[in-house]
Amino acid sequence: MTENNLDPHLQSGLYGTPQLHPDEQRKYLGTFRERVSLAMTVAEVTASKNMAGFEKELLEHPDYHVLLNGTIDQNILAPYITLTHKHDVKFTLTSNNDTPDGVEIMGLVVASEKNAINESVIDINEKYPIIQVEAPEKKKSFFENLFD
Repeated sequence: MTENNLDPHLQSGLYGTPQLHPDEQRKYLGTFRERVSLAMTVAEVTASKNMAGFEKELLEHPDYHVLLNGTIDQNILAPYITLTHKHDVKFTLTSNNDTPDGVEIMGLVVASEKNAINESVIDINEKYPIIQVEAPEKKKSFFENLFD
C-alpha cells in the first residue's frame, strides 16, 4: 500500500469508521432528521393520549419504519408494538447508552428507511394536536335560576 492509502486505514482502525452527523443519529435513534416523519420524546411515549396520532401516522405511511427506544419500559412500549403489528409496519428496538450530555433522545421515531422526506413538522403535538372537547354547560333548572 502506498502512504496515501495507508492513512485512512490507520485512522479507521484507531478511531472506527467515520460517521456523518453522529449526534443527530443518536438523537433520532440511529437515523437522520431528514428521514423522520414523526418523533416522540420519552415523555410523549409514556402519555397514552398520543396513541391516536401515532396510529394515524402508521396508516398514512405503512412503508415507513418505526424505531423504538429500547431503554423505555417494555410495558409502555407494548401498545406501540401491538399497533405496528396490527398495521404490518416494521419496527426496531434500539438502545444506545453513549448519549452525550444535553442531547434529548427520542422515545419513538417513524422514519423512511432510505429516502429523505424532509418533513417540516415532526413533533407529535404539532402534527396531531389533541383537541379538548369541552362539555356543554348544563342548563339550570327553573328552581336553580329562581334561587340564584
